[in-house]
Amino acid sequence: MPGLYKGVGDGFKTINATEGFKGFTLGWLPTLVGYSAQGFGKFGFYEIFKDVYRNAAGKNEPKYRTVGFAVSSACAEFIADILLCPWEATKVRMQTSEPGTFTNSGVKAFQTISANEGSAGFYKGIRPLWAR
Repeated sequence: MPGLYKGVGDGFKTINATEGFKGFTLGWLPTLVGYSAQGFGKFGFYEIFKDVYRNAAGKNEPKYRTVGFAVSSACAEFIADILLCPWEATKVRMQTSEPGTFTNSGVKAFQTISANEGSAGFYKGIRPLWAR
């Protein structure tokens, strides 16, 4: 909703006046689950891929170590973004829908998107996420 707030300070003041503290917590559950999954993906899969590429390089591993680390990081980030995307889509839908038109419950929001749009509804934002 462009033009709704004049700036960040105005936005905080307006949300606090109309919704109170609860207005700042909308979407906390999908945020928690999404960033937890993304963190698991980034750090957990990085360690797995690091070992895979280290073993694939064999005796040349010291020569290609930096490249192996970079490729491991990229592969882990790819998976981490896939894990984050459904939860980020849920949070954004909750926060940007007109009041009263979409549920404020993270679980119900996830179920609603899944029932109405299927898995494609969760991954509409994957391309912009990978483009940044």
